[in-house]
Amino acid sequence: MSRVIALTGMPASGKGEVSNIAKERGWSIHRIGALVWAETERRGLELTPSNVGKVANGERETHGMDIWAIRSIPIIKDLLANGSNVLIDGMRGIPEQETFKSNFGDNLVTLAVTSSFDIRLARAMSRKRIDDGAESDFRERDKRELSWNLKEAIASAERQIINEDSLEDYHSKINIFLAEMEST
Repeated sequence: MSRVIALTGMPASGKGEVSNIAKERGWSIHRIGALVWAETERRGLELTPSNVGKVANGERETHGMDIWAIRSIPIIKDLLANGSNVLIDGMRGIPEQETFKSNFGDNLVTLAVTSSFDIRLARAMSRKRIDDGAESDFRERDKRELSWNLKEAIASAERQIINEDSLEDYHSKINIFLAEMEST
C-alpha cells in the first residue's frame, strides 16, 4: 500500500526541501498552498501575501478549518490510485490532520519540520516567494497561521525533523526519513 505523509511546519521551516527530495525519490507531491493560490487567482486577485492570506483565512472561516484538506482529498486519492506514495505539503492544523487521518488511516504519517524564527525569517527574506513579502508580512503570516492551530499540529506530529544545521545535514535527515517510510 502507498504511504501518505502530511507535512507541517511554520513558514520557511524547510517543507519545500522535503517536497523536493520526495519528488526526486518518486513521490507525488500535493501542495495545499497551490489550492489557495489557484483560488486567489480564480477570484482575480493578485498573488500578494495579503490576498493569499485573506483567501486562505476566509475559506476557513466560511467552510471550516479543514476546508483545504477536504478539497485536497480527491487530488490525493487520484495520486494514490496511480500507485504513488504521496507527500502532502502544508498541513496547517488539527482539523486538517483529523481529515487526513480519517481518510488515510494507518497509511498516514504526520511529519513536522521545525526551525527557529530567526532562521525562518532569514530564509523567507532571501527566497522572495510570493507569500513571504516583507518582514512585517512574514510576521503577520506567522500570526495568521498560528491561529489555524498550526502550533498544535506541529506538536502532535508523529515525527519531527529539526532544520537548523547545514543543508547537507538536513537533506540527509530527509532521505533517512523517506527511506524508512518507503520500506514500511
